[in-house]
Amino acid sequence: MKNYFKAIAILLCSIVFLQCTDENICTKASEIGLELQNENNFTGKLIVNNHNISYVVNSSSELNFNMSLEIDKKLIDASINYENESIDINGHNIVLSENEKGALLKMGQLISEYILSTKDGDISMTEYTLLSMTEYLGKSPNNYIYSKRKILSSGNTNTLKSRNEGITCIRKNTYVNAEYDDSRGNHSDRVRVGSKPRNNYGCMGRCGGDCGRWWIPSAWTKDCMDHDQCSNINNASGGGSDRNCGDEFNEAADDYVFGVIRGCRG
Repeated sequence: MKNYFKAIAILLCSIVFLQCTDENICTKASEIGLELQNENNFTGKLIVNNHNISYVVNSSSELNFNMSLEIDKKLIDASINYENESIDINGHNIVLSENEKGALLKMGQLISEYILSTKDGDISMTEYTLLSMTEYLGKSPNNYIYSKRKILSSGNTNTLKSRNEGITCIRKNTYVNAEYDDSRGNHSDRVRVGSKPRNNYGCMGRCGGDCGRWWIPSAWTKDCMDHDQCSNINNASGGGSDRNCGDEFNEAADDYVFGVIRGCRG
């Protein structure tokens, strides 16, 4: 299984405890409020754009990780299982504002810069788990309600409505049928992967908004394309409760975390 992760250049490394012996490392660690770092734990707290954020990721076994992420007293807990590719999320029915989501993405940037500058880009699975989940949370639609739910990447309803195709890789500059349902019915639109139909809708099919830079590899998958196209057509803003595209966003959750490991790198 370790060779499986090496194949995507996620290198496991161990730092027993945070010990500042280098001024640059100390400065970068301070920027992300790092309190504990080793192969099995990554913990800290910081203020980003006037938002108080704390994060804890720890491993209960080699392929199982628990994450708690709190921003302005809004807590999201998640358990990520890389063995069976499942995610248990409990968002305690919170709603993140656009500013809070922006602060989470900024936190991800700071953590990624710390890893790049102090560890030569080597990233542990605890760090990868935090960064991939942070991008997913930070890219959620407006007014998204984080309820308690379980995500299984092997799930496939085999119906066009609320289709969940597990993790299906797609390649840039190829064409796929983006399938989704909305208030007008079921749809299947032919879309070029990586295209940009309008502003803020570039890199169609990438798990993440538009083509903005992110600091770990992003997955390119069918479920992410379904949501991108649904959102593009409907200007969706209702999150998971949106009558048009909420279910498509839910179905893309596993693609964000496990898509890169599956090799869906465009």
